[in-house]
Amino acid sequence: YSELSLHAQFACKVCKVNKIIGIMHKIYFEKRCLIICPPDEPALNDPNAIIFRAGSDLDIHTLVCMLETSSSLDHIYMPSPDTDATYSKICAEFKEVNAGGGLVSNRRGDFLLIRRNGLWDLPKGHQDPGEEISVTALREVEEETGIYDLVLRNLICITDHCYKRDGIWHLKHTWWYDMLHNDPTDLTPQSEEDISKAAWVAKSSLPPFLLNTYPSINEVFREAKI
Repeated sequence: YSELSLHAQFACKVCKVNKIIGIMHKIYFEKRCLIICPPDEPALNDPNAIIFRAGSDLDIHTLVCMLETSSSLDHIYMPSPDTDATYSKICAEFKEVNAGGGLVSNRRGDFLLIRRNGLWDLPKGHQDPGEEISVTALREVEEETGIYDLVLRNLICITDHCYKRDGIWHLKHTWWYDMLHNDPTDLTPQSEEDISKAAWVAKSSLPPFLLNTYPSINEVFREAKI
């Protein structure tokens, strides 16, 4: 079965809760974020909030241009009475790809971080054809850090990230899993993936690391309640 269909199934499950509490979808563009939110989202009352109101024909290309060219935008809010439908329309404008990654902890409660292109990150990577997304997550953590015998636990969240490659805009859905590593093993960062360092970081030492990472990685930690 298609892992993109799994992403849709996950969204549908959340949609049932949406009927009660409303749901926001966040799509990241590097360190900027498009937030699709219900019309009664309190953040919309902020006079400094940047709001993009889409017409009947969604001009996603105008929105992408705004996010790509402006150095001052951190967030753009897109209010919608049906956030799931708007999210689906936006996804359809991109080439969608799937990835899996892990938030790995050890017996001491330390967390595994990697340093890639000057920023701290979590190990992750693209799904191979026909591969279960949970298998992708385990494989990528192993390849990028050199540790094995991981215990796969719960799905934490799915983050969405846009990037341009070969002139084509991609929307990457990354499935983040909670993982446990019990054995003391030397870390081996995967240099061919531009990973310069892998390190175990104590929970109390996380704040400065999370100041030098992507907003989507901070979201994973928030969703994991760390």
